[in-house]
Amino acid sequence: MSRSAAEHRWWPWSRRRPAVARDSTSADASELVSESEAFLLGRYVELLEERGEPVPVWAWTNVLAHGSRDDLDRAAAGAHGWSSSRRWRIARALVAGEVLETVGRGAPLSDLQREVLAPLELELVRRRGVWTWTPERWLATVRSALRSYRHSNRI
Repeated sequence: MSRSAAEHRWWPWSRRRPAVARDSTSADASELVSESEAFLLGRYVELLEERGEPVPVWAWTNVLAHGSRDDLDRAAAGAHGWSSSRRWRIARALVAGEVLETVGRGAPLSDLQREVLAPLELELVRRRGVWTWTPERWLATVRSALRSYRHSNRI
């Protein structure tokens, strides 16, 4: 997949050729359901990695924006081992820990996700040039959004 195609990728099925009078197959429907479920449960990075597909920068925000507290606990602890995405996993682990710390100070996780993390995820989807970001730049962006939330809510 070209950088341009990956950069502007929103939903996983948007990277495919347009359906020009093609019947939907059971396999296509099953894939669509799997991708949608992974996205909505905060497990999109893992799905892409299992398939050997490139992970767009915005996807590292997915577990923060949609995952449960248990998912965030796993993400915070999940920087172990070596992989090609190790630096991204470390960045995600750091920020997942900060999300949990903010929740521990009294912020409801659902509020934090609805007001900060899901909108940030969507902003990163739409923003041009995000594909070239480093884990450090992504981490700084997410941390800034969390700081703003904590400041505005006195947490």
